[in-house]
Amino acid sequence: MALRFGIFDQLEQPGGVPMHQLYADHIEMVVKAEQAGFWGYHKSEHHMIPLDAAPSINLYLAAVAQHTSKIRLCSLVHLLPFYHPLRLAEELCMLDHLSLGRFEFGYGKGISIPEHILWGLTADEAVERTEEALDIVLAAMQCTSGDFDYDGKFWSFAKVPIEFAPYQRPYMPLWRPGTLAAAAEQGVSTMAGGPLAMVAKAVADYQAIYRPGTGVGRHHTPTVGGIRRIYVAPTDAEAEARARAAWANFSLNLTKLFRRYEMTPPNDPTLGGDFDKALAVQAVVVGSPQTMREHVEQFAAETGTDYFVGTFAWGDIIGDDLRRSFDLFAEHVATPLG
Repeated sequence: MALRFGIFDQLEQPGGVPMHQLYADHIEMVVKAEQAGFWGYHKSEHHMIPLDAAPSINLYLAAVAQHTSKIRLCSLVHLLPFYHPLRLAEELCMLDHLSLGRFEFGYGKGISIPEHILWGLTADEAVERTEEALDIVLAAMQCTSGDFDYDGKFWSFAKVPIEFAPYQRPYMPLWRPGTLAAAAEQGVSTMAGGPLAMVAKAVADYQAIYRPGTGVGRHHTPTVGGIRRIYVAPTDAEAEARARAAWANFSLNLTKLFRRYEMTPPNDPTLGGDFDKALAVQAVVVGSPQTMREHVEQFAAETGTDYFVGTFAWGDIIGDDLRRSFDLFAEHVATPLG
């Protein structure tokens, strides 16, 4: 099948890189992705950790929107317990207009308990806060009376004047990664990782649960993307050697807060920093352009989804290193197969 390509970006700070340069390099990558025909760009949200040097998704995607015109801009995800829901609704509407309807809203509670602790939140309330915040955000964006009323466990509003609405009506497409069954029941898009067989199973499981026209995602057609970290170099040996070093840096960045609080990351995507295990389960895919193209062709043939999402900037893969890897992928994989 013809493939759509996307990027998942955590915007890591590997250390010693000026913030303005880090932002410029990542925006340059998104511009190149758009030129190469990529469908979407997905930005995560983390706080107080080098895993994310751009913790404000809204501010960062607003900047990206001004440098692009076609690529979809997706949050993956907004951590709903961290926001005042009405302010978030206003800013999501702003993003949708600034991007002329290219914004897609990903939501979740956040899996990092240390981030909740540092933000002054109670982790055991996260699920309820997320559900209530989502309810408020979507209801506010659909409010046509001008006065918004809501009475919940955490938030209550009475006759709040609503002066905003999204560009896409009734609201933008939605994403919920992490819990596939919940995403399917809500009719929203999600991501799946791991070996190709695991991605294929996730797609099949989603399709078995999903009922078109139901749930909060009923206004749009959802998708299940297959996601993996990518590194491309002229040869397989060079790619593996460089990626192995970067994996150690990625593991340190991701686990920093968990180590501070003597916790273990849930579903640790670094697999404890074990690069060989990550290779074996295709959490990371590295190699020459030919090797990468073969993997993506196999992805297209076996997974049942047409959306391949790569993470190109991870660990200390930045600057010229990132440009070369991404350019090789765009020229030799994405352009021929897209």
